[in-house]
This record gives sequence, structure tokens and C-alpha cells, in this order.
Amino acid sequence: MIRSRHPRPWIVSGLALVLLGWMVPAMVHAQEVAGFNGFVQSGTCAAPSDAVRVELQGGGAHDVEPYRARGPAGPLLLGYYGAPEVPGFGLGTIYTEQQFSLVITDAGGGQPVACGDILRPVPAESREVGIAVVQLLPVEDSGVQGVASIQRTQVQRELDVIPTRMRILLSTDVTVAPGTEPAAGYNGYIQGGSCQAPTGNVRVELDSQAEYDVSPYQAVSESGAPVTVAYAGAPGAGFGLAAAYTGQDFSVAITDEAGAPVACGDILEPEDDKYVEAGLALVQLTPIGDSGAPGYALVERIGVQRELDITPTRLRIVIFAPPAGG
Repeated sequence: MIRSRHPRPWIVSGLALVLLGWMVPAMVHAQEVAGFNGFVQSGTCAAPSDAVRVELQGGGAHDVEPYRARGPAGPLLLGYYGAPEVPGFGLGTIYTEQQFSLVITDAGGGQPVACGDILRPVPAESREVGIAVVQLLPVEDSGVQGVASIQRTQVQRELDVIPTRMRILLSTDVTVAPGTEPAAGYNGYIQGGSCQAPTGNVRVELDSQAEYDVSPYQAVSESGAPVTVAYAGAPGAGFGLAAAYTGQDFSVAITDEAGAPVACGDILEPEDDKYVEAGLALVQLTPIGDSGAPGYALVERIGVQRELDITPTRLRIVIFAPPAGG
């Protein structure tokens, strides 16, 4: 049995892409590790089964690896990121009667350090596009937690199961305490300057078709009741990612319903060129005061359109949520 230090771990899972103003983060400053691996298992984190075990397949030494950015004083570890494939696991299986969970293990001994139940998403739009999200909570006192989004990939005729890929974000530096009052949603913008010294000369509002740039993401708990497992959003922005690599500072600010900033993160150039070439940048969102919450924004280029002077950009915003219940 995988035991989490949070109560009732069998109801905890889901997507995490945005923030909660009612979380109280506690910085841990854990030592950097080489990376993490993972697998999907049948059963829940509290009651696993050995009937099914599907190993994740990352493209590097580990499924989830350290992400470092070029900070003003040298390389900075922002977190751990990976986009492994899950061969042989179809996302449609989570809509059957069988339960599944995602286990994250350490790179050395293969011991579980985080786990999350794969719950069915409530939003109809998530089911249609083939996305589910898992809230990963620490096993015992590992201090590792994060989120994983599970998405169907391009169909290949020679495969019987539609391929599945995960985007996994992990942190060893934050702890999120349970909260009591959820928020309706959050908005955001990209600003000129750093979080510590904004210039005010550039402000690009994030663009979402929903009421908020980042909204509650709900999943169906084991009891059948919907639970908010995180806040998530993938708004666009009229901002070229290459601008962040010109020597000028930019940052991402997340605001509450009243427009007050609750989290912020500097857009820094990745240390690894593979992310630069792929048009990706990971932004660590740090809480502002006691009202904010820890999280990440994955800034990525999207398809170029001829009529646009700036290559379109999308932000996949992810903020850790307190343990879900229901």
C-alpha cells in the first residue's frame, strides 16, 4: 500500500493548472535530485492492484527531469518537468469501472515518492478533447508533489490503443495546506520587467474564451461527488516568446477576481537548448503575500499564422491545489 501523509488519498487526483488564493505554502528548499520516473497502476494509491502496471517512457535519462533556467546570478532550478508517453494505456479506460493511479518514483531506488488517483474529469470539454489531470501528493514525508495532465496523442493506424502522453510537473520546494474557500477563477497578464521590478511599459492581457483565464478543474470522486482538484487554464497571449531572450525582462502575473496580483513568475531562458528549440519555457509562479499559491506556467509557441507578425503563444498555467475531498 502507498501511504500518503494526507488524509483519504483515494479521493485525491486531477489536473492542476492555476491557483488558489486560499493556500498557505511552506517553503522546504529540498536538495536537487537527478530526476523521477513513474508508472500507471491499477487500483488507487491507498489500495493498489498488481493487475496492471504500465511504465512511463520519457525521452531522457528519467521520465521527469530537472528544469533549470538562466537566472541573473547563474542557473536556477525551477522544478521538474517531463512529457513521457504511456504506451498501451488508453485514456478511455478511466471511464470504465476499473480504477487507476499514477505513481512517481525516485531515480535511485525506485521507491514511490508521490501518487495520485486518475479520476474522471467533470467538464464535458475535457472528455471531448481527451484530457484528464492527476493531483500528485507526497508519499509519507517525501516532500514531492505536483500535477500531471494526461492527453491522447495523434492516432496511428497500426496501434490498437490510442497513444497517451503525460505532462508532469513536480516540486520539492512547496507544501500546500488544506483550504476552505475556493475561488471562482483567476486572470493574468504578461508584463515588462521582473516580478520584483515591473516597468509598466508592457502589459499583455492573457486571452481566454472562458470567463476566467484559469478556472476550477473538477473531477468525480470515488463517492460520485464532484471535487475541485485544481485550477487550470491554457489562455493565449499576443506575446512572442523570443522577446524574453533579447535581454529585456518579462514576467507572468496572476490576479484574483478584483484584479489584485496573487502570484508572479519571471520568464527566464531555459538552460537546456532543447527547450529553446521547442519553443517552451517554464515559469515558476511564486505566491504574493499570504493570498497567493505556488504553481507553474508553461509558455509555449503554437502554430505560426502568416497574417500575424508575432508567433502565437499559449500559457498552460498550473497551480497546486489542497488535497481534494468528496
